[in-house]
Amino acid sequence: EVNLTAPFLMAKSVLPAMRTQHYGRIINISSSAGRMVSTLGGAHYTASKAGLLGLTRAAAKELGKFGITVNAICPGMIDTELTREHASSEVLERLTASYPVPRLGTALEVADLICFAASEAAGYITGVSLDINGGDLMM
Repeated sequence: EVNLTAPFLMAKSVLPAMRTQHYGRIINISSSAGRMVSTLGGAHYTASKAGLLGLTRAAAKELGKFGITVNAICPGMIDTELTREHASSEVLERLTASYPVPRLGTALEVADLICFAASEAAGYITGVSLDINGGDLMM
């Protein structure tokens, strides 16, 4: 419910104001797990994040005419407490060693991408999944 239902309900709650303003940015936080099999999460996590990507594309198609963009941020392995609870440093080093940028991402890097997606500079970007994963999906 947190990964798919909550973003749907949140978007639904802000849409009336966005439509009135003829402007809005909906930024869903998905995961690289929604675009490939999750390294650390289970099938339920992967399915919910993939569903959020579908919701993002469908909403972008429906809402663009109201001046509302809808995009998804798809972080890969980010250095957080939760990541470190699920995998040892050795496992994380082994996973990231094959990335073109061979390290974990930072929460600040994800936040910066979210700020870009919310900015005027991203006004013609909609319905996309913005990957932030050190190039992991290229592998």
